[in-house]
Amino acid sequence: MVLWLDLRVKSKALTTKQQRLLRRVICNMALEFAMDGDEEMRILHDAYSDETLAEIQQAQAAEAKAYFEEMMGQSLGEDKPFETVDDVLHARFEKIRKQSEAREKAKQSRKNKRSKHSNLQDSEQLLDDADSALRTIYRQLASALHPDRESDPAVRTFKTQLMSTANTAYKRRDLLALLQLQYQAKLTDEKIAASLAHEKIEALTVLLTERMRAMHRELRDIELQAASEFVLAPSTIIHEASLKHHLKTLERKLQDEINEVKHNMTSIQTDAGLKRWLKDQDEPL
Repeated sequence: MVLWLDLRVKSKALTTKQQRLLRRVICNMALEFAMDGDEEMRILHDAYSDETLAEIQQAQAAEAKAYFEEMMGQSLGEDKPFETVDDVLHARFEKIRKQSEAREKAKQSRKNKRSKHSNLQDSEQLLDDADSALRTIYRQLASALHPDRESDPAVRTFKTQLMSTANTAYKRRDLLALLQLQYQAKLTDEKIAASLAHEKIEALTVLLTERMRAMHRELRDIELQAASEFVLAPSTIIHEASLKHHLKTLERKLQDEINEVKHNMTSIQTDAGLKRWLKDQDEPL
């Protein structure tokens, strides 16, 4: 529709005022597509606009930066201007993430300072026990998953893949991944527990707790990313139902827009219809 309107700008059937209005309408319509990265629409927009798309995006980014800096009470820390609002949002989320990590580190540091030397020794012993337990689990897996012991090619391939995953998980000290591999390898709980002393099981519990905290941090980052991607209000609780509701609402809105464009395309096929349509566009401006 934008391209078709572009062809009608210089129509002799339109008055100078109508041509001027049509240029403004084309500029506004092309802007929406240009903001989404459509290069053809960017060129068309820039041809009709007093400001280029890049200038508009920089102005919007500057406004967003000023808003977030006032709200947060601190600078986002960029020496050069942001190019787009998305750049500002990314910088804001990165700032929040770093602040959260800094608070967590400071909290942990204070906790460590309050700990006595004996507690430090206990922590070191706990880490040693955890390392020992991880090695025990890994060796169990290596023994159960050794691909060279399999004559069936399909089973050998399967175990090779699992063994590769086990090697990676062990290097990362990812206890959860190793336990999942144990389940896939069909190692029984009794066999696992029998090879681990009580203190090692306690150490593994600590590792699982640490992993759970890391997963909570990862979840928080994903939620921040989703809020940005779906343009959700900060107060929105992100879960499957809320995202489905948001997408359904967006789908209905887009379908209404499609129906409106179809109706408009029919209306503006004639000079008289184009003039009536332009009159409607002029009313809210």
